[in-house]
Amino acid sequence: MASIVKRGKTYTVSHYEGNGADRKQVWECGLSYNIAKARKAQIEYEVAQNIHIDRNDLTVSAFLHEFIEKYGERKWVASTYDGNVGLMENYVHPYLGDNLLRNIRTKTVDDYYHNLMINAKPVANMGKPKRDEITPSMIHAIHKVLRCAFNQAVKWEYIAKNPFVNATLPDHKEKKRPALTPEQLHRVLDFTDRPEIYDYYLMHCAMQLAFACSMRGGEVGGAQWDKFDPEEQMLYIDRVIDRVDRSLADRLPKMEIMFRFPNLFPGTRTMIVLKQPKTDGSIRNVYTPDTVAYKLTTLRKLQDRLKIELGNDGYMDYGLIICQANGRPIMTEHLNKRFKEILVAMDDPSIDAKDMVFHSIRHTSAGVKLRLSKGDLKAVQGDGGWNTPDMVTKRYAHILDEDRRNLANEMENKFYRTNGKIATAPTKKSVAAAPRTPVVASASSTKRPPENATEAVLTPNADQLASLLAGNPDLLAKVLQSVLLVNNQ
Repeated sequence: MASIVKRGKTYTVSHYEGNGADRKQVWECGLSYNIAKARKAQIEYEVAQNIHIDRNDLTVSAFLHEFIEKYGERKWVASTYDGNVGLMENYVHPYLGDNLLRNIRTKTVDDYYHNLMINAKPVANMGKPKRDEITPSMIHAIHKVLRCAFNQAVKWEYIAKNPFVNATLPDHKEKKRPALTPEQLHRVLDFTDRPEIYDYYLMHCAMQLAFACSMRGGEVGGAQWDKFDPEEQMLYIDRVIDRVDRSLADRLPKMEIMFRFPNLFPGTRTMIVLKQPKTDGSIRNVYTPDTVAYKLTTLRKLQDRLKIELGNDGYMDYGLIICQANGRPIMTEHLNKRFKEILVAMDDPSIDAKDMVFHSIRHTSAGVKLRLSKGDLKAVQGDGGWNTPDMVTKRYAHILDEDRRNLANEMENKFYRTNGKIATAPTKKSVAAAPRTPVVASASSTKRPPENATEAVLTPNADQLASLLAGNPDLLAKVLQSVLLVNNQ
């Protein structure tokens, strides 16, 4: 039970918290009588309903360290772990860490985000340009991890509610990644189709896999020959290549490491590994076209020749499809660097090498497959390893604009122009050219046209439309694709 004690001109609410040796008396001072009565009733109700949260002196930093140890290490893979820990070390502990966990309110969170935007200096990563201010996208990333952390604090009964749920975030619009057009990609593939130059032909095959199989950079670098069936022309994707911190290799149970590449230099902090993809949906079989299967066969012959020329000491055979001339693995960042170098060497005025990355090929792949499959989202989703069909339409819908214009043209040609007649509203020119008839100012002889006369001309016949779509599967598929895309937007 709580009690009210008068001290001078103010009132104090006194109650006990904890059990056994941890039981202690808590005083909430400086209250008016009405507020003290309301607080006393609230405490007694929470205790009766078993929802009372004991006060504690846990700081935000202390809680976040516990959160990482008990939640992050069990739930996060290496890249997520490194990213989230980096955000906390650089932007949370210095600005919010000393605050008591129980004192964080939504207003506190809003002030914290405002301070980051106005006063905080961004931490520059090695090899990346230094920014002048913290971007809204960075604020959204910080909010995502802190909202998760404080949800866990509610579950652990450190706090009663999550103050980050109703926080105000700065406006942020996700930037769409540019994609090569099919014509541009053809020119890049033609430029690199040089079997006499191993590095060029290696990137040629890497781009073929990224396009034909909708593979990510880590999946391309982690593909192995024993996972490729040349007879069925099928590639089994169940691993990705990545660089991870040695200290995390055995601490993160969610990260299943399948192979560890030997380090060329002893004492390094990180190592290159083949590990299981982030999601189960990324594990899949993909079928390669005849052209891609032929390209891979040619690449394997080149690698067999390199094995003979370099010998066992010079060639390190790890069974990788996409690898360096000595057999060593190629990381995603190296694929991206080589891809940009190829675009610069091409000097194609229609391709901006600065905006393009190796992952842009995956965008092109998704757009082309959506066209060829006539909007079969499930087939495209399965081929690319996306979690949901929405992921395909939201990330790659910009590629479908041309198809939507073509759909409008087909509706015009195959419906509105049926039987040589065009059911459209009369234009100003046709009205001006039409012969004028004299108007008789007689109420008895003047007949007003029905109000829906124009609508009758413009409104398509439902039976006729249904018959047209039933007899034209291609048009029906495009109509459904366009409707689904608009609904997702």
